[in-house]
Amino acid sequence: MEVCGHHVPQLIAHDDALLIIEMTIVAPPFLLDFGGAYLDWPPEFSEDANEQWQCEKREQFGEKWPAVQRILAVLGDACGIFVTDVNPGNIMIDDP
Repeated sequence: MEVCGHHVPQLIAHDDALLIIEMTIVAPPFLLDFGGAYLDWPPEFSEDANEQWQCEKREQFGEKWPAVQRILAVLGDACGIFVTDVNPGNIMIDDP
């Protein structure tokens, strides 16, 4: 599966008793780590908290932030997945 040209790992198997999952391996560009995601509706944060988060992410991603914003918009609008744990390690735009 891909979102905006970025590979997303697929679930292969899971074991509820052992609390483990097995997923496919992906290469950059990729989207990883949906552990901090919300489903169906975005979390509510204060305006100040949202502004601080946006500022932090602009600093982390630099010129790549608009591309990350597009990915987040597609995830939210098309899939109902709202990711808050966003960093260059889990949304990799280019090969490192």
